[in-house]
Amino acid sequence: MSTQLELKVSEINEIKPAMIAGDARVEKKFITMYNSIWGNDMGMQVYEKEKFNFNKIIREKPELSTCTPISLFGCFLDIAVNGLSLDPTGRPHCYLLSRNTKTGYKDPKTGKDIYEKRAYLSITGYGELVMRQRAGQVRYVDNPVVCYEGDTFSPGLVDGVKTVTYKAACPRKSNKVIGGFIRIVRADGTVDWNWMMEGDIDRLRIFSERNNTRFDPKTQQMVGKANSLYTSNNGGIDPGFLESKLIKHAFDSYPKVRTGRFTVFETQEEPQEIDYGIVPDESGADGTFQQQPEQRQDKEPIPVQAAEEVPFGEENTPQAETVKVNVTDEDENVGF
Repeated sequence: MSTQLELKVSEINEIKPAMIAGDARVEKKFITMYNSIWGNDMGMQVYEKEKFNFNKIIREKPELSTCTPISLFGCFLDIAVNGLSLDPTGRPHCYLLSRNTKTGYKDPKTGKDIYEKRAYLSITGYGELVMRQRAGQVRYVDNPVVCYEGDTFSPGLVDGVKTVTYKAACPRKSNKVIGGFIRIVRADGTVDWNWMMEGDIDRLRIFSERNNTRFDPKTQQMVGKANSLYTSNNGGIDPGFLESKLIKHAFDSYPKVRTGRFTVFETQEEPQEIDYGIVPDESGADGTFQQQPEQRQDKEPIPVQAAEEVPFGEENTPQAETVKVNVTDEDENVGF
């Protein structure tokens, strides 16, 4: 999947963040990659649309302008690699986010790790559905169902097959969320169920709190809190937030879906050998693997992609119709 255009890391780092998507070399690379991966000539149309989305996000989120140019470059090309869109209206596929990441170097005076801000592409639950349907793993997925206190909600197994018994209390007796479930129809027509109960929600909240913990040099203490949507519903989880989590974690046991090197996939990810056109500069750095988002040492690490020579996008499979799920901006706050 090689193209004619190659850029040195030093050349990419000279491009201002606001100019990356509009650079003529990046334009050519994006279009060529998209056409090659997806087997059509829609690269130009997709490029123009995603350039607009990318630049709009850069303008609206000043923190992204301080990210390394090479990480922004990789994120923009990953839009072509993943076949998704940054369009935020209605059913967002992915978000452009930033994270402080270890550079692999230490301060010679203090001996502490040196961090830099890097951009990464975070795929939403809806984007994951698009990719899994396109890969032929599922036919369709029903809208998630949120269960409240007073509802009949009983998930279980019958002869090794997942089942869910559900009946909503009408009128609703309480606004307290006690869980939820989602129904998936696999490619072979069989039905799969995924559910979350209060214990599962609490586990995600604790992970979110740990994931968002930062060291405050002023107080010399670790500070942080879970995503506010875990407690925004009178102390309980926001129903729309739970819906997105049900989609995201419904595919934990499904085959891996391949993504680009600069993309974070919450449940599973499997990289592919993609030619980003990045060649080492005089220092020998190629700026690819090192640019992947990485947790600080005081947090649980996220999955790190390993190189694998797997052809990707050889066939252009039509995109199936998917469910409509409202995903909030805060839903993509550092993954959880």
